[in-house]
Amino acid sequence: MVEYIFEMDNGETLFFQVDIDRCYHEEMKKAYPSWTKLEYNQCDICPLSAETYRYCPTAVDLQEIVEKFSSFLSHKQVAVRVKTSDREYIKTCDIQTGLQSLLGLVMATSACPILSKLGALASFHLPFATTEDTLFRTVGAYLLRQYFILSAGGEPDFTLGELKAIYNKLEELNYSFGERIRIASKSDANLNAVVQLGALSFMVYVSLEEQLKDFRDAFRGRLF
Repeated sequence: MVEYIFEMDNGETLFFQVDIDRCYHEEMKKAYPSWTKLEYNQCDICPLSAETYRYCPTAVDLQEIVEKFSSFLSHKQVAVRVKTSDREYIKTCDIQTGLQSLLGLVMATSACPILSKLGALASFHLPFATTEDTLFRTVGAYLLRQYFILSAGGEPDFTLGELKAIYNKLEELNYSFGERIRIASKSDANLNAVVQLGALSFMVYVSLEEQLKDFRDAFRGRLF
C-alpha cells in the first residue's frame, strides 16, 4: 500500500491510498461518469472489448483522483507526503509534479494490459522521479527481467527493442487518455500531469540510446 497526502496552503488535505496489488472489478450497481466508459475515446491500441469491460479500468481507478483535482491549477504549490511500507518522502512542489507521480503509480498498477507492463516498478515506487531516475529504474528493471528470461532458458532481449516498443504504445495511450482527462477536468492540473507522463514516454521511445549515453561515465571503470 502506498499513501499520498496532499496538504494545501489553505489547510485542505487530500488523502489517497493505492493498493498496488489490487484486482479490478466493476461495481455493476455503481454509475461511473461517462468519460470512464471503455468506448469513450477508447485508445486505438486498446485490446479490451466492450463485451467484457463496460468501463476503462484505468479511468475507473483514477476517477476519484481526477474529480478531486478537477478545479486545481497545475502551478499551485502543495506539500506532498508519500508513505510506503519502508519509508516516507516529503516534497514541496507544484500540484502537477505530485499529481504526475500519483497518476503514474495508479496507471501502472491498473488492469490495463498495456500500462500494467510497468507494474513491477510499483513495488519499488520512487515518488517525484526525474527523467533520469525513470530511465535508470525502467531500463534496470527491464534488463533484470531479461536475466530471469535467460535463466529460465528463454531468449532475452538485451537490445531494449521490446522496451522501446512498450514506450511507443505508452506514448500513444497517454495521448488518447489525455482526452478523457480533458473532459473530466475544469482546470489544468490533471491534464498537465498526464501530458508530462506522455512526454516522458515519447522521449524514451524516440531517443533511448541517446539518453542512456549520459549514464556511461557513471559506469566507466566501475563494477556498479
